[in-house]
Amino acid sequence: MASVAQWAEINGFEYACYGDEFFDVLPTWYRQKLEGRGPILADLARLIHARSALQNGYEAVVWCDSDTLVIDSEWQPTTPTHSIFGHELWLQRDKAGRLDIRRQPHNAYFMFTASTPVLDFLIHTTQSLIRRVDPAHIAPQMVGPKLIKALHTFADFELEPAAGAMSPLLMQALLSRDPATINHFKNALITPPKMMNLCASLHDEPEIDVSAVRDGVRRFLMS
Repeated sequence: MASVAQWAEINGFEYACYGDEFFDVLPTWYRQKLEGRGPILADLARLIHARSALQNGYEAVVWCDSDTLVIDSEWQPTTPTHSIFGHELWLQRDKAGRLDIRRQPHNAYFMFTASTPVLDFLIHTTQSLIRRVDPAHIAPQMVGPKLIKALHTFADFELEPAAGAMSPLLMQALLSRDPATINHFKNALITPPKMMNLCASLHDEPEIDVSAVRDGVRRFLMS
């Protein structure tokens, strides 16, 4: 979070960091149905907070997950036509064990301007899906990344290639200095990442050594 706060200060953005009060904006029925499902609760809460900021007169709102690492604090984000999401190159291995990269949107980063037609639709769709779904069969990313990816197929959202995401395989490669895996990822880049979501919930380690990860990213950018 410290790197995001510094980035916001350098760019002259007003910065807000939420605690547990973050979830207070959620409808009571939504919180009750998803009790204990923090990430899914957050998928809707972030949208409602973004809409509130725009309704209060802000020209645009940027969201970054708390496990976002800013690599270039002087990077100025692209202001979209009305809506933009992060663009991840998700490094993994396929069923045959070969390195594979999936290019897809993610909601750990987004920016909406006051003219967005997307935000209200996402809030409506998220609530509609959760209202109808069996609580015993709710996928962890159902109304977050999975919903954004499904809609992107039809809506063709603007995506920010500088706001990426780090898969567990990529993090492992950076920390162990695995050149083959790192180069496979680097060759697929559209632009050098300026910030990356560390996807902390997907990693085995209870705590991520952010300094080591930042150093690893800088090494592969300079190589």
